[in-house]
Amino acid sequence: MFSFNASWWLRLATAALALGMLAGCAGGPRFDTLAARVVADEPVTLPESAVLEVQLKDISTGDVLASSRYEQLGRLPIPVTLQYAAEAIDRDDLYRLSAQIRDDDRILYLNPDPVSVFGAGDAAEPDIPVTTTGAAPTR
Repeated sequence: MFSFNASWWLRLATAALALGMLAGCAGGPRFDTLAARVVADEPVTLPESAVLEVQLKDISTGDVLASSRYEQLGRLPIPVTLQYAAEAIDRDDLYRLSAQIRDDDRILYLNPDPVSVFGAGDAAEPDIPVTTTGAAPTR
């Protein structure tokens, strides 16, 4: 015959609840990676203190979907990657990459024209061309 064991049922219910909570955590966002290169028309050696910031923006909404920061840059070109939530990409929206290289509070290089991504005909791993602003690096 079966006997009622409250302790066993409590442990079973607790285990089922914990399993359900873990399953809910597994449904988080899926991240994809966008690779690109920051390039210049001619070879450039950057100051040791220079910092590169790259952003992926949804031009349709103005949202920044991803941002990466790099230090100890060395020379251009510089390969970069951005992690973004795949479900944030709507194929009907417009997306652009922008980059700027700073030394303290001075912008040394930037890309005057943001680079289109995720559209028909856009490169899978685009180049982000930067040009000098004419600002002198800090010493």
